[in-house]
Parts: sequence; C-alpha cells; structure tokens
Amino acid sequence: MQHTMKRLLMAIATFLAIHAGAQAQQVKIFKKTEYSNGNVYRQRYDTIPLTQEPVDVYFFKKHFNFPYYLPATFTDEALKGKTISVRRYPDARTDDKNNWKHTYTYDSLGRVTSYAFSNCFSCSSLPYNYSVAYNKDGRVEALTETINNLDSFRFYYNAKGAIVKLEKYVFGKLQTELVN
Repeated sequence: MQHTMKRLLMAIATFLAIHAGAQAQQVKIFKKTEYSNGNVYRQRYDTIPLTQEPVDVYFFKKHFNFPYYLPATFTDEALKGKTISVRRYPDARTDDKNNWKHTYTYDSLGRVTSYAFSNCFSCSSLPYNYSVAYNKDGRVEALTETINNLDSFRFYYNAKGAIVKLEKYVFGKLQTELVN
C-alpha cells in the first residue's frame, strides 16, 4: 500500500511539473488587423510559441502563410550580378506548360532583386514576378508583384533586426497588417 501511494505521489508530481513547464512557455503575440475598402474589417490576436527562429520574412510565411511566394534565400554571394533560371526538369524540353521555370536576378551584393515563376497550366499556378527592395541595413523592406500588381508587402524592423510589422497590400490597398 505504501509503495502504491509513493508511486501515485510521484506520478502526480511529474504531471504537475510537466503542466507547470508547459504553462511557462513564452509566446509572441501578433495583432492581425484585416481591412476592407480602407476600413477595419476585424482584428484578432495570434499567439506563436517562442523558438530560436528569427522573426523574418520566412517566419511570416511559416506562421501566417504570407508572403506565399518566396525564394529559398534572399542572398547568394556566388550569384552576384547574375540572372539564373531553374527549370523543373532541367534536361527536358523547354515548355512552360509542363516544364515551368523559376528565375532569380541578383544585384552586385548577391541579393535577390527579383524572382519569377513562369506558370504551370497543369497544376493551376499562375505566373508571378516579384521585385525586392532592401532598407539601408540590407533587410528586405518590400516585395512587389509586378505582373498585375496584385499584391505587395512592406516590412518594418526593430533595432535588433526582427520584423515588428508587416503590411500586405492588394491592388494598392492595405488588406492585412500584422504587428507584434
């Protein structure tokens, strides 16, 4: 009986320790404001558990699913001043219907200044072409879709280089604002 009681107390102590640890997890809270015709449509708060990942453009894609189209990286020193195109099937026939391509243009510092996707009729993906603007610190400041000006994004940073505000525009009008 005493042995059973000891096990029960150990199980309860373990449960409480795990539960207390889970509640102490730090989070980052984002205020999401959505607009319709220039007016606030709704506001809500999204809570993201804190990890070691930086709050950068890729953080917003991962947790909020936009900007949806991004290059794998915005810098590649080996590609300074170059434009490259990567086909889905490099050895196959050049055909935008079935063998689409991604094109990246780099500046003299090896930063992506534009990235594009030809199209994919078989998978219903439309073409896009984004231009990239950088701030004085070399961080992505704006992404602008240039084929039909459908959407664009602006990023605002704190002194530590983390994004503190993201604005998404659709046809030039503010649609969504995320602030942390």
